[in-house]
Amino acid sequence: MKEKIRAIRNAEGMNRTELEAVTNIPAKTWANIENGQQKANEDHLLAITNTWPKYALWLMTDQTAPEIGQISPEIENTRAKLKQA
Repeated sequence: MKEKIRAIRNAEGMNRTELEAVTNIPAKTWANIENGQQKANEDHLLAITNTWPKYALWLMTDQTAPEIGQISPEIENTRAKLKQA
């Protein structure tokens, strides 16, 4: 889960302080989760999925369904690169 949370944060171009601002969960907590010192709990997962619903399916199941707007950070990164081209 820690890798997925980091991937989402990176895909959205945010540092942990910015993530704190949008989720109201301290940046230190996000650092602890990403560094494996703390496990993500229900509040953390809800904060991520409420902030970015487009990643909910992937975050919880490893599945994507782009046709209904459920993507992964990899898909988001690919879209961003295509927009830049």
